[in-house]
Amino acid sequence: MRTRTPQPPLESAMLDRARRYCALSEQCESGVRQKLIAWGAAPAEIEQIITRLRAEDYLNDKRYARAYVESKILQQHWGRQKVLYQLRLKHLSKESVAESMGLVDDETYFGILRDEAAKKLHTLGGGFTPDNQRRLTAFLVSRGFTLPEINRVISNIEEP
Repeated sequence: MRTRTPQPPLESAMLDRARRYCALSEQCESGVRQKLIAWGAAPAEIEQIITRLRAEDYLNDKRYARAYVESKILQQHWGRQKVLYQLRLKHLSKESVAESMGLVDDETYFGILRDEAAKKLHTLGGGFTPDNQRRLTAFLVSRGFTLPEINRVISNIEEP
């Protein structure tokens, strides 16, 4: 029979609430920390809860970064630059970010970029004019794609 090691006392309601929050979807430490502050947890209690969530594997930076990259690039069609910027704002380790950014291969990534460029060009109408090219480039930059990536795709767009 296993014996349980006693855990430091925590306000179980706050810990349970944090567990449920983390179980619903992947969360990062900074996001959970902000939630705990909003819920009125004391600073010492926050540290205990964060430690406990990490020990119980509710919080995992690598897993969070992986899910974030897959969601934003593959589903929402963001560019790598925008995803990288957002991950930096969440104070994740450089290793976690670098590992997760390598999940999307270049073929898939440039396919997404081509699709987004084609959809936007279609909505602009009027063909591939210099003004439409400027608008298309501005749109793709706002989505987080870099100019070299955009120029690589735009140079291969054929006019209808």
